Amino acid sequence: MTPITSIETLIDCFEKAEPQEQVSVLKRIEIEPAEFDAHASWTAGGYTRNCITRSDDFEFILICWDAGAKTPLHGHQGQDCWMCHISGVVSEKRFDRVANGFTLTNEALLSEGRLTYMHDKMGYHTIENKSGSRAMTLHVYAKPIDHCRVYNHQKACFETKTMSYDTVSPINAQQSAG
Repeated sequence: MTPITSIETLIDCFEKAEPQEQVSVLKRIEIEPAEFDAHASWTAGGYTRNCITRSDDFEFILICWDAGAKTPLHGHQGQDCWMCHISGVVSEKRFDRVANGFTLTNEALLSEGRLTYMHDKMGYHTIENKSGSRAMTLHVYAKPIDHCRVYNHQKACFETKTMSYDTVSPINAQQSAG
């Protein structure tokens, strides 16, 4: 299989792929981290969600992590989610819900070039930048996610959070207009 070396080619190949072929497209990614810089935005101490492209069938979000940034425990609205590690090192912790809270089911330290998958049927997860510097991950959702369940530790319950973007790429604006 031919490696995918540009964001535009990745979007085109993913859009043309049948659902059962989508993961094989993502496994072909060999895009230089610098190519994602045009889509990146940063916030001190946190992370940003930068929409590269969105259609009715999928969305590509570049998440830019400042050192130590971490997501809350969350789900994915029943959608398939692949995470491609672009730069830096992040940890992913997965949890199952149990009667008195949560139990850790898996913990992985993920580095550049690694592809992972998550779905609500696998539990919930949290992601943290462990790099000591900035990191980037590309999140590909089989259907766009407009809401997700986020665990509120103070209230000891899940709440529904409306998802938003920090930036929207010109690639997405061009596709929406076309």
